Amino acid sequence: MKIAIGGMKKNEMENEVKKAAPEIDTIITTDIMAVQMLKNGSVDYYFGACESGGGAAIAILIGMLGYSKCCTVAKNGQTAKKEDIEKFIAEGKVAFGMAHNTIENTIPILIDALKQKT
Repeated sequence: MKIAIGGMKKNEMENEVKKAAPEIDTIITTDIMAVQMLKNGSVDYYFGACESGGGAAIAILIGMLGYSKCCTVAKNGQTAKKEDIEKFIAEGKVAFGMAHNTIENTIPILIDALKQKT
C-alpha cells in the first residue's frame, strides 16, 4: 500500500502512518500531484489535513477526482469512527480528509480499516 500525504502537518501525518504500519510506503506531496498519482496508480490513497477536515484537505481532490472518491473522516472537534471509515472504504473512497487536530487519533483507525480491506 502506498499513501500520498498533503495539506497541513504532512510530517505529523507521515509519522502517524509509520507508527501504525511501518510497512506502508508514504510520499509527501501536493494535492494536485496526489490526484495525478491516484489516477496513474502510483499511490493507492491520499490523506490530507486542514483546519476543518473538509475544505482545503480534500477540495482539489473532490474537484479533480469527484466527490464519489473523497470523504472527510474527522472534522474539527470530532473523533473518527471506525464504522464510518469502513463504510467510506467499501464505497470506494480513496482520498481522506481530516482536521489537523485529529491526526493522532484518526490515522491509526484509518490505517487499520485500510489494512483490513486488503
